[in-house]
Amino acid sequence: MGGGQWRYRRARRLDPGDQPKTVDQLIWRKDIPASLGRANPAGYEVIYLADRQDTALQEARVRDDLAVVSDFQIRPGRSVRIAPIGELLQIHRTGRGTFAGDHSGVVTNMLNACRPDEARSLLITDAFLRQCLVGHDDYEISSQVALSVFEKLPAITAVAYPSVRQIGATNFVVRTEGFWDNWGIGAVRLGQAHHLGMGFYRFSHTQGVDGIYSSGDLRWTPVPNPEATLVLDPLWVPTL
Repeated sequence: MGGGQWRYRRARRLDPGDQPKTVDQLIWRKDIPASLGRANPAGYEVIYLADRQDTALQEARVRDDLAVVSDFQIRPGRSVRIAPIGELLQIHRTGRGTFAGDHSGVVTNMLNACRPDEARSLLITDAFLRQCLVGHDDYEISSQVALSVFEKLPAITAVAYPSVRQIGATNFVVRTEGFWDNWGIGAVRLGQAHHLGMGFYRFSHTQGVDGIYSSGDLRWTPVPNPEATLVLDPLWVPTL
């Protein structure tokens, strides 16, 4: 996937009165080894992103809490390789994939060009990996799926998979190694997130970041309009 306008979200539930001060409070934990997650073994550093704000809030288990939401984007002129777990199965079952989109017919034609037993093997493998990753909550098993993809396909920097907590949504687990080569921060907002039901939220943010210093310190400013988002242009990336 190449750089564009699509934003990938990450949310953190905060204590009342809390406010992140630096970029390090928006990304992966740098002060302690990574804990076991759905798509990462213990000690393997990754960052989890979501397709939409509601998905990110749901993944952070927000109900009626203060939360910070960060938008990440692929930098202009850059691209990342994503392994979408379950994409073949979705195209086969529905005719259209989340990532293939209008090009889903190309995948269908590929499967049709295969011998039936070969096509079924590909589909069964994709369905099996999907089941191992999101069909249960045993992270000792699910984490090995993403790890195997990263280790066997070094060009892959992210694995996409269906959200367990948000119906119809997609999550991304991204390697932190070389992360800033391709990604940047496009917006940061802070406010009260209230879960309305079925994974939908009312997010009344009262502050936004209108600048990030080279040190990574965040500069907050009030945002009276709850529907407005302060966009950082250009995207913020660490300076060397």
